[in-house]
Formats: sequence, C-alpha cells, structure tokens
Amino acid sequence: MLSTSNNKGWGKKYLLIPCLLALIFAAVLLTGCSSFSANSGGTILFISNRVQIEGTDQYPGFTNSEIYSMDKNGNNIKRLTDAIGMKQCASFSPDGKKIVYQYDSMKEPITGIYVMDADGKNPVRISNKANVDREPAWSPDGKWIVFESYRDPTDGTPVDPQTSKSGLYKMTSDGKTEVRLTQYATAASEPAWSPDGKKILFSSVQDGKYQIYIMNADGTNQTRLTKDNSNDAMSSWSPDGKKIVFSSDRGGKNNIYVMNADGSNQVIITHGDWNDGAPSWSPDGKQIVFCSDRDRTGERDLNEEIYRMQADGTNPVRLTNNPADDRLPRWKP
Repeated sequence: MLSTSNNKGWGKKYLLIPCLLALIFAAVLLTGCSSFSANSGGTILFISNRVQIEGTDQYPGFTNSEIYSMDKNGNNIKRLTDAIGMKQCASFSPDGKKIVYQYDSMKEPITGIYVMDADGKNPVRISNKANVDREPAWSPDGKWIVFESYRDPTDGTPVDPQTSKSGLYKMTSDGKTEVRLTQYATAASEPAWSPDGKKILFSSVQDGKYQIYIMNADGTNQTRLTKDNSNDAMSSWSPDGKKIVFSSDRGGKNNIYVMNADGSNQVIITHGDWNDGAPSWSPDGKQIVFCSDRDRTGERDLNEEIYRMQADGTNPVRLTNNPADDRLPRWKP
C-alpha cells in the first residue's frame, strides 16, 4: 500500500503497493479542466522530501522530510517545518489552529507525536518519549488524539517496531492522559476518527493483508469492513460520515475506492497502471485529494505528486510538480 511511516527511509510504509501500506501511496494527463467547488477548504497539508532533493549536502547519510502547506490549486506552497529528521502524518486540529504530526528527530531514536501552531511555530512533543508513537489523528472536538504505538500491552514498556505488533491508543491533546483502545491481537494502524466522534477507522493485518476495521471510540465493537485477498488501507471519512474513501491493490496496482460507512457498496473511482493512495476528503465532501505516481517517466521513477479530483473520481488535477516525493495530503477542516 502507499506508505507513511518509515524507520529505514522516506516512504517505507506509505507507498501503496503491496508495500506495507507499508508511509504511500489522477488519471488522464492533467489539463486545466476544473469544475471544483469554490467553497471547498482552501489549505492542504502535505509531506515532502524536496529539501533532501534540493540540498543533499545539508542532510548527508539519511533522508529528510518536511511539512508543507498549499492552497487547493497547488499554489502558495509554504514550508512549515525546518528540522533534521522525518515528519509524517500531519493534520490540522478541528479549529485549524494546530497541526499534529509524527516526527523522528534523528537525535533520539524514538519516533513520537508532536503538536505545533498552524504556521509551524512552537513544536512540542506530547507523546511518551520512551515509546514509538505515530500516525496521530484528532478527534472532531479537538480534545483527543488517537495514535498507533509500539509498547508492551501489559506494562506499557517500549518494544521493537521491527518485531512487535502495534496497538491503538488515544490521549488528551496535551498528552497527559492515555487510554489503550486495542488489544494487540494483530497490528493496528492508520486510525481515523468519524466526524461525529463516535467511531474510529483503522487498518489491521489479517492473513498477511491489510484490511479496514471500524470500532467505537472507546475501542469496543471492532468490526471488519473489507474482506478480500488484497491490501485495503489508508481510509478517510467523508465529512457527513456516510462514506469512506480508501486505497486498495485489488487490481495489482493501488487505486482509490469509496464505500458506505458500513462497508457496503465498494466502488473503484480511479483506474490505472499506477499507485494512488492517501485520499482525503475536502471539507464540503465534493473533492478528494490524494497522492500518486501516475505521471512517472519510467518504471524506476516512482516520483509521487499530489492530485485533486471530484469525489466520484472524475476531473483529476495535478497540484504539485517537483522531483521530490510529495505525499500524505490532508485538507484543512
């Protein structure tokens, strides 16, 4: 699957291939075609390693990624972070004033969860420094952050992400209170809170494949939504809570699908011999932003860019155009 996390370099988990869905993830060559709503949210966050590409001498020996913002047309790109290390999974708080993200600073070996102002100022680590914590997502009321963590389920001590299963936790937005949600029977990752705050989507491995699950916000009533011999992951709620968009490699390549909130009526909305992933709905539900390698120039050029399309998959428009990988877009509420 397209991937977001990454202990060994940029994009280990988020290239939606039969990769570990493993940090990643627009059809028709882009034209100026656009029938997009003028009322949609105006700001999109994304992750890019363009600093690494533009100045490798500054970051020798490892890959660096930063958080950027742009408007919905791909203009006014602003770099929000400037620190050596890997940033991933950035998203706005419901009021748009804060950004939560995953960060491996390279100075300490543990990946953790940070919060900063929407302009990139005042970054603060809010997760336990002893554990590998990642893939944060805000609750709709802004009071909680759900996240994936690698720790012993019995006593909370750190465990090795390479050999252990992860679980889902939630913590207050200041990081002071934590609650475990899943029981580590299988790895759980990529949590996403429903718009009404009552449910949480997540991905879990079954029979060697990622599948999409839903549970109550307190971790009870875990129910599998996708049931196929493919990797289904990177799910996101529509603003009204009635639909779920996700990525799947059912056709051999990763494409984007939409289903009802109960898992019924799964429909493919992108079609092609490429990898599409990390879909995110616009605040009005009329558009979806995602990343894709569809405009690569050769088999070995897997350069990912960010695209926008109508919620039914039509009228894809390319938003970024850079030699680096641009990934994991998230719309501002």
